[in-house]
Amino acid sequence: MKARQAIEILAANRNDAVVVCALGMAANEWWAATQSEDSFYMHGAMGFAASFSLGLALALPNTAVWTLNADGSLCMNLGCLLTEAAQAPANLRHFVIDNGVYQTVGGLPMVNPRRTDYAGLARAAGIRSVFAVKTNTELERELHGMLAEPGPSFMSIEVQPESGFLGTPPMNYEGPEMKYRFGRALERKLGIKVFGPQGY
Repeated sequence: MKARQAIEILAANRNDAVVVCALGMAANEWWAATQSEDSFYMHGAMGFAASFSLGLALALPNTAVWTLNADGSLCMNLGCLLTEAAQAPANLRHFVIDNGVYQTVGGLPMVNPRRTDYAGLARAAGIRSVFAVKTNTELERELHGMLAEPGPSFMSIEVQPESGFLGTPPMNYEGPEMKYRFGRALERKLGIKVFGPQGY
């Protein structure tokens, strides 16, 4: 299975979930598949997609929140699994695209590639609902079961490493524009107030 195939399956089953994407491959592929502005695309903060989405899940308990992570980003912040398990928000789903490489910098190999059991790490951290898939068929089947149960839940999705540097182009905005597009999208989507009269 390729990353784009996995992302497209996730996108087709997203419904109204708010999605936070790790920088690089995960963010680029999600943008290419969805063009969604009610998703947040991390820039310059490797490892913190999970922490950001956990905060959203706790602040918006009636809204489904997804973390779209990558193996490299997860390894930068493995402690996020402990915090997710401790806080246990029922609306949080954590997906990790495991390609065994740092795709964004040209496919350099991950530390301990294909020997680290990310689903096992999540289970050991205390997350009870954990899944690991390697094929399109497994992803389709397990995803439906995962979304039918309360979270927090975690899924490791093994995909093929792909050669090339940033083969899928990123979205064409970042920084302050990212903040405002995402905040305004949440205001429209959820009917909430994100920004005050002065824009922050």
